[in-house]
Amino acid sequence: MSTHDHESRPRDPPAEQSFWALLPKRNLRRALFLIVALAAIVFIKRMGGFSLSKLFNDVAPPPQSEPPFQRLEVKPR
Repeated sequence: MSTHDHESRPRDPPAEQSFWALLPKRNLRRALFLIVALAAIVFIKRMGGFSLSKLFNDVAPPPQSEPPFQRLEVKPR
């Protein structure tokens, strides 16, 4: 008589897992984040980009047409 129960019974085959269950969740989240970040960067670049010059021009736009600089001339009498 066998005292070991696990030797007398055949093992059940492991349950089948879906494709998504086989993927490491942590790495999948990182990969999805990187893809979304890359898509956001491409989208921003296509829309004209974010630049500090645009930000500063919105706050204080450059002066419009200024008269040219004129030097004072001193003429002897």
